[in-house]
Amino acid sequence: MNIINTIKKRKSCRTFNPVLLSVEDKKILEDYISENRKFLTDEVITLSIFEKTTDSKKMKLDYGMIRGHNSYLLGTSKSSADSRVHYGYLLEKIVLKATEIGISTCWVGYFDQHYFNEVVVENGFEIPGIVILGYPKDKQTRVDKLLRFSANASKRKDWTTLFFNYHTKLPLLPDSIHKYADSLEMVRLAPSSGNTQPWRIFFDDKTHAFHFFKKSISNRYEKKGLHDIDMGIALAHFELTSLYNKLSGSWIKYTDDNVKPIENLQYIKTWQNK
Repeated sequence: MNIINTIKKRKSCRTFNPVLLSVEDKKILEDYISENRKFLTDEVITLSIFEKTTDSKKMKLDYGMIRGHNSYLLGTSKSSADSRVHYGYLLEKIVLKATEIGISTCWVGYFDQHYFNEVVVENGFEIPGIVILGYPKDKQTRVDKLLRFSANASKRKDWTTLFFNYHTKLPLLPDSIHKYADSLEMVRLAPSSGNTQPWRIFFDDKTHAFHFFKKSISNRYEKKGLHDIDMGIALAHFELTSLYNKLSGSWIKYTDDNVKPIENLQYIKTWQNK
């Protein structure tokens, strides 16, 4: 997978062809789900593809703006911030695999959980979000164009508002971080709730580590836990791009003694270069 091209290619689809995934495509994704066992934590999150073909009443999403959907990717996680980050990290990897083989996707944070009554949600667990899978309509509809425009889906914050030097707090620029410029740029292009981009990344030039922090942009999304999922998506983009460029490292959760708190930000994880 050329992950850089795949990330650039990915975009949210809201008008799907009302057909099921092909047997071949579904098997590729299910095999990838089974093999993709590199977890951020020790928690095991089981993800599955669900197909809804016989229901007389379809679940309405985004007030009916998402149409033609009948295949869904989801699972359960603990009702905690760390678990939701892990959940977003795992699902986004599958989203990018789906993109690679020509399957369109759409992240959805608000949905009817009872619609998936075959999923057992134990006490202390939740379905943090779902991903719609399918094939897009041949032509982008007016609804697609309107929703992408209203969400500013084609716009992203620039580097100076997202990436910083850990010690000086000055903005990072691509020229100052040559090897990891692609990794940060692919984070900048990552999808997020309402395109809020809640990630803030601080590069420690002394330890060669990247500290990921979360900035609460929307109280609504924060309360729902969607910003945590967004952070998991960012971690997946950073890791996949770094490994693609042969830059090795691993995720670590440091204590306050190792990573100092930053005002109005919540520390999430650190990519420590090897």
